[in-house]
Amino acid sequence: MARTMPRRGRGVSAGLDPDAIVAAARALDPATVTVQAVADQLGVDRKAVAYHVSGRDGLLQLLAADAVTSRFDVLEIPDDADWQTALRLVATAMRDILLGAGVLVAHFRFDRASGTAALRPADDVLAKLVAAGFDAASAVRAIALIVDTATAHAQGVLLSARAGGHPQRAELHRALATADAADHALLRRVDEAGFSTFDSAQFDFDLDVVIRGLEARLAADV
Repeated sequence: MARTMPRRGRGVSAGLDPDAIVAAARALDPATVTVQAVADQLGVDRKAVAYHVSGRDGLLQLLAADAVTSRFDVLEIPDDADWQTALRLVATAMRDILLGAGVLVAHFRFDRASGTAALRPADDVLAKLVAAGFDAASAVRAIALIVDTATAHAQGVLLSARAGGHPQRAELHRALATADAADHALLRRVDEAGFSTFDSAQFDFDLDVVIRGLEARLAADV
């Protein structure tokens, strides 16, 4: 059980700042954390925490931003990496960052702090794309596409890890159960084999398709 500090004076913010709130909230279960629980952890009145975060949603967004931005520091793009490798590194880092954030990923929003943390790796990849022949607009779109690919995969992995698995799998089971037994033989075979699209092989496949598509586009524009 987390140890709470002796309660301090009520004060508007009790000398708190967002960093202190995040530090206290990290010790609590993000699935059940509340503003009151963080206030108890810090030994302050609830209003002191609420001064900095707008309810539980605001608290979860603050925790999610911390979980994501604190991991950007480990992302390094080697100087000798080609643009394909750079994109893979960014995508893999983004996937791992979001998976590390766990249940908080649904509450992550890009803001000034998280955007600033991502500026260095984004700038490095952008420079490599432009040097390879992409125009600036296409390079930005390529980065957005690779980040969206990583984000979608991470969200799918997190959903599939819940009790009962990914809701799309359950929907497929139900649809096949109500269909004629003689129909959809291939889908039934895949379903019965327990085929997963939420593993590392699927992620590698996704990145291969995106990067090969970008290579084809670059070759067509040259």
